[in-house]
Formats: sequence, C-alpha cells, structure tokens
Amino acid sequence: MPFLFDNNGSTMNIQPSAGGKLSLEAPQQVWRGSGRDDVDNDVMQSALFAGQEMIAIRESEAPNGFGLRFLGFKSSGFRAMDTAKQAAPEFARRVLNRMADMVS
Repeated sequence: MPFLFDNNGSTMNIQPSAGGKLSLEAPQQVWRGSGRDDVDNDVMQSALFAGQEMIAIRESEAPNGFGLRFLGFKSSGFRAMDTAKQAAPEFARRVLNRMADMVS
C-alpha cells in the first residue's frame, strides 16, 4: 500500500517496512488482556491503533484510577477500563496530531 508524496516537485514513495506491514495489517482497535483472549482483564489491555500498541491500564485502586498509554503519551483519570477504552480512538487522534505538530 505505497503512496506518493509530492514535495515541491520531488516525489517520495512512502510504504511500510516488513515489520510495519505486519502491524498495520493486524486487526486494529481490538482489545486484548494479558491472556490471548482475556478481554475481561481489568488490570491491563492492549490494542493496535494505526499499527502502534496502545495500553489501557489500571494505574491505582483509587476512583478514576485507569489510564491510557500511546507512543510515549499518557492520559489518566478514567473511572473504568471500559471508559478508558471508549476514549482511546480520540486519544490516539490527538496524540498523532500532536506529534505531527512537533515536526517543522
């Protein structure tokens, strides 16, 4: 799935590497717990977003003790694992947009 990018008359062919292709072709936004099909795990679950791993995790036993981790960014203060997972797509978009803004 290569795509071409025109940069002031210079064309750049962009395509995933072999490892990137594997993670991009894997099921996206499908949550898994610590076991192979452990989607009821309320301590930690992971899913791929844009081919990159996001983790939803219980950070503490306190109310609002769940958080998300993605590409070196975090968001905390969710009241339940499901609440964190529902917020994950928007969190991923914001992280990716923030990273794009960091490139000059």
